[in-house]
Amino acid sequence: MPEGEIRRSSKVLVAAFIANIGEGHKFTKLELHAAVPDFSQVDRRMRDLRECRWVIDNYKVNPSLKPNEYLVQKIGVRIDLGERPPTPKRRTISGAKRREILERTGNLCAICGVPAGGSYPDLPGRRAVLTIGQIASDNPSGPGDENNLQAECHRCNEGHDSTANPPEWESVLAQAQDIGAKADKARLLSWMIAKRRTADDIERIFTQWRRLPRNDQDHVMAAFSNQVLRSMDD
Repeated sequence: MPEGEIRRSSKVLVAAFIANIGEGHKFTKLELHAAVPDFSQVDRRMRDLRECRWVIDNYKVNPSLKPNEYLVQKIGVRIDLGERPPTPKRRTISGAKRREILERTGNLCAICGVPAGGSYPDLPGRRAVLTIGQIASDNPSGPGDENNLQAECHRCNEGHDSTANPPEWESVLAQAQDIGAKADKARLLSWMIAKRRTADDIERIFTQWRRLPRNDQDHVMAAFSNQVLRSMDD
């Protein structure tokens, strides 16, 4: 590559497109994909610009926007003009702290609730792998704040700003109101208030059981099944 030429990566092309839109102006997902047509995951490259101090609102942070719209709030480091991006700060988490964060949610993704090693309901063949993610990327205490860390599966960690169209709120409300059992409604409401799925006692016990060696799993299952069968006969 000739000296002084900027490498036209997908991230650079996305930055050039958004810079051309300008601060205070909107663009759509379709316009973004049309502007950078020969690359995949351009939405992720747009999110990566946050590390370069770009601020781009979506409908989740700006209710005035439609699900397919973005608003350019601030143009950061002009990587499309050859400016060097800042060196990202590395976040190191000890193994003990990682286990503590995972166990806080019973080894479940705090966003979608899928267990570690479990399959996704909409993708039965794909197994979930948990990682540590930030609850708020703009947390003033910095990326190392333990209270701002949670267990997330890779899909949720990478897809906070998914390009999939969200469901209609009327449909979600109708489904929630159609739940028959009051206990289930109260449980769902507690998840909404916490903004994450929390594991109940049964899920926590099952998660602990799955971590046992195979022989111990069989022993616990046999003893427990005997108790369940006896209670059914009573």
